[in-house]
Amino acid sequence: MKFLHLSWRDVQRLAEEVAERVRGSGFRPDVVVAVSRGGFDPARILCDQLSVRRLASLQIEYYTDVNRRRGAPEVVFPLNADVSGLRVLVVDDVSDSGDSLRAARDHVLGRGASEVRVATLHVKPWSRFRPDYYAEEVDAWVVYPWEPRETLISMAGMLRDEGLSPSEVRRRLIEKGFSPELVSRLLQGSSKT
Repeated sequence: MKFLHLSWRDVQRLAEEVAERVRGSGFRPDVVVAVSRGGFDPARILCDQLSVRRLASLQIEYYTDVNRRRGAPEVVFPLNADVSGLRVLVVDDVSDSGDSLRAARDHVLGRGASEVRVATLHVKPWSRFRPDYYAEEVDAWVVYPWEPRETLISMAGMLRDEGLSPSEVRRRLIEKGFSPELVSRLLQGSSKT
């Protein structure tokens, strides 16, 4: 499994690229809707870049772990704003299968939005749903700066399940691009590693 580790600067650059594409298309959203959890930070940056003051959210659960999904995406917290008659930009971090984004778009359309477009920082080549706007296509698992701990702990568990020793788990995580400091801090003293 390949990993792409991003910094906050990378995220800012990618969001600015997405904003440029939105502006270039002539679409002017009245409200931005963040798909929780990964869409919060990109959505806020896009609000700034597009001069949109209204930011709403909804939460969909689909992934249960790194590269593991449930059967279908589920809206666990519905849209928290009235979007009737408004132009909406739905924002998430990545379109992997695209199923969550399709569910989010359909949910917002079902709430009466006049137009819904979707934006992500990344899209995977195998995604069944292509967002209207995105910055880059990638075929790696993206580790965003808001989730290194979560991803590292998940990967450590998978490696332990493969029977790797604590030192092998540490070595493999570092080989996958996780910083030695983060690996040491998070796995230090863990009886499972």
